[in-house]
Amino acid sequence: MVKLAVIIPVYNESEAIQKNFAMIHQTLLADHISCHYMIVDDGSTDQTWLEICEIVKKYDHVSAIRFARNFGKEMALCAGIDHIQAQRYLIMDSDLQHPPQCIKDMILLMDKTQVNIVHGVKKTRGKEKRIYKWMAKIFYKILQRMTGLTLDNSSDFKLIDAQVADSIRQFKENYVFFRGIIDWVGFESTTYDFEVEERISGSSSFSTFKLIKLALNSIISYTSKPLYLTIVGGILFLFMSIILGIQTLVNYFSGHALNGFSTVILLLLFTGSMIMLSLGIIGIYISRIYDEIKQRPRYIISKKIERL
Repeated sequence: MVKLAVIIPVYNESEAIQKNFAMIHQTLLADHISCHYMIVDDGSTDQTWLEICEIVKKYDHVSAIRFARNFGKEMALCAGIDHIQAQRYLIMDSDLQHPPQCIKDMILLMDKTQVNIVHGVKKTRGKEKRIYKWMAKIFYKILQRMTGLTLDNSSDFKLIDAQVADSIRQFKENYVFFRGIIDWVGFESTTYDFEVEERISGSSSFSTFKLIKLALNSIISYTSKPLYLTIVGGILFLFMSIILGIQTLVNYFSGHALNGFSTVILLLLFTGSMIMLSLGIIGIYISRIYDEIKQRPRYIISKKIERL
């Protein structure tokens, strides 16, 4: 069994993957860390897979998987864990924003504390766009309110042991929020603070739309509490209807029954909006149920290179 498996998901990183991997490899070699690399190509549309093949030829102890299409980073992380057996697993991005020089300290921290999970937590969010920082902050606040998870400045930069990995393999759902399930499985954990490094080359493949989609998928995959918004909305409308009903009766008996036309219009618009919002939330969950009962594979591998 491999002592340490380093899982690296990539997507359209052809310009930087070789240079970045060389730095990761050199850093771990200098720190005398013995490991096996598992690179997962999440259906890249550029020359990333060809660059990965060159890496496999050049370096020892490197395996690689290529998805038949883009299934998302969460599935890439799960696939990496599924396809290698190790005592410990280090999850990191390929763009060096998860500093490889921190890996040794994370391993020493796990040895010292005897925990199952070491969470990499960002001291700062680095040079991100202001709108991205603002959206991330809102997302974590909403997630905390709905699920109780405190994931401020959290990341996928994590060190987990084999027991945690075995638990993650039991998840069969098609929509996975990786940081959420790491917290959900429990086990003893600690945090490691790190500074986010700048990308040496290339740019993030996440657009604002993809980030919003990821946020919605994460909330829906982890909790069903948004469904309770329909109940809350119903209770609010009950109180509004009682108040407006009393107002209507007062106007009627006082001889001012024609008043309140604007109120009726606004009430209809507001009611219609709430009904559509409620149906939308219910529809999303029904869609998820439909996707899950089809029991399609979570990902499809088109190519695989193993060098254990």
